[in-house]
Order: sequence, then C-alpha cells, then structure tokens
Amino acid sequence: ALYLKKREQRHRELIDSYYLMLNEAEKFRAKENAAAIIVQKDWRMLKVKWNFDDKKRATQKIQRVWRGYVGRCQFMNRKESEMEEKQSKFFNEQAKIIQKYYRGFYSRKYEHDFYARKSYLQHVQTKNEEVRKQLEEFAKKTALEESKLQEQTARTEFHELASNLHHLSSTRIIPGVYNPPYSQLKPQAFNVDIETHLKTTFKSNYNWKAPNKEKIEFFRQLSKDQIKKIEQMRLTVK
Repeated sequence: ALYLKKREQRHRELIDSYYLMLNEAEKFRAKENAAAIIVQKDWRMLKVKWNFDDKKRATQKIQRVWRGYVGRCQFMNRKESEMEEKQSKFFNEQAKIIQKYYRGFYSRKYEHDFYARKSYLQHVQTKNEEVRKQLEEFAKKTALEESKLQEQTARTEFHELASNLHHLSSTRIIPGVYNPPYSQLKPQAFNVDIETHLKTTFKSNYNWKAPNKEKIEFFRQLSKDQIKKIEQMRLTVK
C-alpha cells in the first residue's frame, strides 16, 4: 500500500510539473516563435547567399576561362598573321635576289655578253694598234718628207745666197771670211765647208746678182750658228 501511495504521488507531481512546464512554455511561446522565425530567415538567407556565391564563382570561372580562350585565340591569330607577314617578306626578299641574279645572268648572256664584248674590245684594241702604227709610220714619213723639203728649201736659199756672195771666198793671197787661217775647224753648211759652197756655186752660176738685206742677214745668222757650233766642238775637244 505504501508503494502505491508513493506511486500515485509521483504521478501527481509529474502531472503538475508537466502543466507547470506547459504554462511556462506558453509564456515564452511568442518569443520562441519570433526567434525561430529569425533563425529560419537567417538560415534561408545564408543558403541563398551560399547559392549566389556558388553561382558567382562559377560565373567568374566561366568568364575567366572564356576570356583566356578568346585571348589565346586572338594571340594565335595575331601570331599566325605575323608569321605569314614574316614569311611573305622573307619570300619576297628571296624572290628579289633570285630575280636579280637571273636578270644579271640574262643581261650578261643575251643583252651584254661579256665574252662577246671582250672579243670586241680585243678586236678594237688590235685595230687601234694597227691604226696607231699606221699613223706613226705616216707621221714619220710626213716628218721625213717635211724635213727633206725644208732641207731642200734651205739648200736652194743657201745656193742662191752663196751664188751672190762669191766676194767672200778666199783668194790665193787673202783668206776669206769662212776660211780662217788659224782655225782647224771651218764653218760648214750641209756637211760641206761654206768656202767650197761659195766656189762651187760661183763657178756654176756666172750671173752675179747683188744680195738683198734679207739674204745677207740669213747668211750672217747661219755663219754665227756655225761659229757657235765650232766653239762648242773646241770646248768638247779640250
């Protein structure tokens, strides 16, 4: 019986405590509901924020990858264009070199043949040598003829002068002007003594004519030149 009493008492205490707890819970029900609403709100906001951050990170990653892909494509396109430009410039330069050598070859072989020009120049040189020799021979021949003509003219003039100057020749007693008694070398004209010229021309021409001033001056100058030559020969002998 004691056990049953204690058991009932516990039941009552338990029921009373339960009702007390319900009363206490009812007092804080509105506050707990508000707190629960706040917790739910914050939790939903956190989930939305996490979802937004995940989408933002995914979007940024997609944008980063896309920008990298676009940049690489642009870089490859620019690199290909630069390589094509470099290759084009290189091939253009090589083509210019090939064209230059080919033009030089074509010009040397067909337009300006080096060997033909060399042969032509040798032929021209040979012709020039022949013409030069002919001109030298002609010049020598002309000079010889001119010297002969001058000598003949001089002989003629000298003969005319000598034919009119027989009074300057020597006699048996008095030596002439061109026959000095104390000189071993006598004045000469054309490798012959002037004295001999005077005698020969006088004998061959008896028509004596008085010499004019020009002839006398010419003969005097000729005698002076011969005297100078004689003096030089004397100095050379000494």
